[in-house]
Amino acid sequence: MKNLAKVCFVISGALLIFDSILMILQKPNPIGLPLPCPVTLIILGIGLIAFAFAKK
Repeated sequence: MKNLAKVCFVISGALLIFDSILMILQKPNPIGLPLPCPVTLIILGIGLIAFAFAKK
């Protein structure tokens, strides 16, 4: 579980940086979703839940 959380955090961190750059440059998301991208938030949520269960 802890490894899954780490992978999700790395992926969501990279996506959040990419989303932030797009927002600063006032560019639309290339896949047509709003910024911040819901996919990024879902991956971050999965990482948080996995991390919470791994701590037990």
